[in-house]
Amino acid sequence: MDGQAAPASRFDPGWLRAHAYDDESRAERQQRKPKARLWHSDLQLPVFEYQALMNDSDALLQWLLAVRDVGLTQVRGVPTEPGSLTLIAQRISFIRESNFGVLFNVQSRADADSNAYTAFNLPLHSDLPTRELQPGLQFLHCLVNDAEGGESIFVDGFAIADALRREDPEAFKSLCEIPVEFRNKDRHSDYRCLAPIIALDALGQVSEIRMANFLRGPFDASVEQMPKLYQAYRRFIAMTREPRFRLMQRLNPGELWCFDNRRTLHARNAFDPATGARHFQGCYVDRDELLSRILVLQR
Repeated sequence: MDGQAAPASRFDPGWLRAHAYDDESRAERQQRKPKARLWHSDLQLPVFEYQALMNDSDALLQWLLAVRDVGLTQVRGVPTEPGSLTLIAQRISFIRESNFGVLFNVQSRADADSNAYTAFNLPLHSDLPTRELQPGLQFLHCLVNDAEGGESIFVDGFAIADALRREDPEAFKSLCEIPVEFRNKDRHSDYRCLAPIIALDALGQVSEIRMANFLRGPFDASVEQMPKLYQAYRRFIAMTREPRFRLMQRLNPGELWCFDNRRTLHARNAFDPATGARHFQGCYVDRDELLSRILVLQR
């Protein structure tokens, strides 16, 4: 620069300390990052009140932290008028629309284009594994539930992946590395996604579970990989059925589930529509919106 001194840069000492890249400082920052709280069948379910979440930012923050860290929450005292779900979902952010609509109605009907719209049992699954990006959060709001049966079942997919990693490392590795295709088509759409059952983030931690056996296409792997994939897949499915992981509870009118759809697998027992009406409404909000809202509320 023609012998001229380079202009000086000024940094606040606090900023420099917060971004120091020596090993000790980086390790300290990693320890401060939020970590998933793995749970099993004895989970003390985080429960919140609708009015508090609608009117109190502190209560809202505690709910969102529980959704982020536990991946399964219940809200009580929600109005049972159709569409009420929109108001509480929008306390986080905008709703993610899908081919099932902005809000979808979970009812038994004759022209069902999804197993969810029947009275049959639903096995444990994540919603829309056929999409490149599965919805982050799922809401299920009970408006009417007079029918016998239909209990909700949940497992922490991260807890199962953690147990599989310890108990059968080879199976865990196979589910992280060998992709599986999920498919869903009807008269107006045809969704397909090829991805591993278990996704890891940049730090090697489990970040997503992609699972819906009733939407799985045929395995397409090499001759060497195929036996490993079958063994690992069967092991994972078997673990989701183990009592140590499963939480089951009936949802009553005015209650809703909010859970991390990319972590918490959900299921439903069969119900008998002849014994009474059953009407749930659901919607999706992306996980990015949850994390953004938390950071804004923490400022």
